Amino acid sequence: MLFQKTREKAFWIYDKLRDGKVGNHFEDISSILDEWDVDSKRKVEKYLMDLLTHAVETTPYYAKLDSHSDISAFPIVNKNLIRDNYEQFVSKAFKKGELQPAVTSGSTGTPFKVLHNRNKVYRNSADTLYFAKLAGYELGQRLYYLKIWNDENKKSKFTSFTQNIIPKNVLDQSDAFFEKFVRDLNKDKSAKSFLGYSSAFEALCKYLDKTGSKRVSSNVKSIITMSEALDSYTKNSLREYFGCEVVSRYSNIENGILAQQKRGGGQEFYLNSASYFFEVLQVNSDKPVPVGSPGRIVVTDLFNYGMPMIRYDTGDIGTLDLNDSGEFVLSKVEGRKMDMIYDTKKELVSSFVVTNNMWKYTDIKQYQFVQESSNSYYFKLNPKDKFNREEELINEFKTYLGENAKIRVEYVSEIPLLASGKRKKVVNKWTGTD
Repeated sequence: MLFQKTREKAFWIYDKLRDGKVGNHFEDISSILDEWDVDSKRKVEKYLMDLLTHAVETTPYYAKLDSHSDISAFPIVNKNLIRDNYEQFVSKAFKKGELQPAVTSGSTGTPFKVLHNRNKVYRNSADTLYFAKLAGYELGQRLYYLKIWNDENKKSKFTSFTQNIIPKNVLDQSDAFFEKFVRDLNKDKSAKSFLGYSSAFEALCKYLDKTGSKRVSSNVKSIITMSEALDSYTKNSLREYFGCEVVSRYSNIENGILAQQKRGGGQEFYLNSASYFFEVLQVNSDKPVPVGSPGRIVVTDLFNYGMPMIRYDTGDIGTLDLNDSGEFVLSKVEGRKMDMIYDTKKELVSSFVVTNNMWKYTDIKQYQFVQESSNSYYFKLNPKDKFNREEELINEFKTYLGENAKIRVEYVSEIPLLASGKRKKVVNKWTGTD
């Protein structure tokens, strides 16, 4: 506790020496999101207009636009478009050395690099502190960070010590890895938090199930999952094993934290409307979807002036809804468009049909669901021993996809991880042409 408070004080003292760059952003985010009201909306609208003006005046790609007061006049952009016109998106208001690169892992293609100006970096730091605090994390707390660590993203020993981060490389998800992880947790009595891939936490819970573990004595204060959908099995199991509420975060490397669930809340994601402007558009057109319908998540980053990302198609599918308080939330975030699936009537089906209904098949270690045509699907299964529920599995999923669905099962010894450390549970290979 003493070391945690010392780290927290040191952080804010250092920030004040830099004119409170992060602290000022943190206060601004809090003032907007703690109570979303007329003043919040006016402030965000000004951020949006200022960004659009800056983009048209300083960025070659947007200089051709006649108007910068209406965001609907701006084109939808995506990774491929930005890659193909890279220099056109970089603002002339900055020298290259003033911009900091943010590089995605490239798990679904070639790596993608976005440039952030210094104020955007400060804003991202403040977003991280704000949303981590909502989840129960306190600055300076020990943070076990479960992800793929490599030469590109690994932290130095000094940085890990000062930030109190314990990196755990989940490229290894063997029993030996989790055995040591749990043993270390039981020895570590300090207050701590978890952050990491949903699939890594799922693998941890299945290891604890297999070994008949009781609650782990680890003093965990917050658990945040990221990068993949959090299924009900993993969420409930983490709560049982660690006695802590679990929230899922929706974020990406090129932008930052876009939305996050609240502790003790439901499945809905609260939008980071302090830092981003959100749209949800139809899958096959740039028209908005009705509230409550799934569509493409398109964001405008209000603070990246170095490389403005306006109406950026994230490649993800989500559903925008109004909650009981009249606040817009994402009721679902379902992953990438290419991994959405369709039933035999060629109608879009939520990928949660798969992830939320596989938990009951406890004799399966790993699975992957693949659509290969309009009515043909298969499961890749890595069972613990012999799987005797194949017919039950196929019949259940015919009720979701159509009685004329052709579903087969393939047995494998491993579902390989992507380069990012994620393991795809739903894959769509269908081109939509048959």
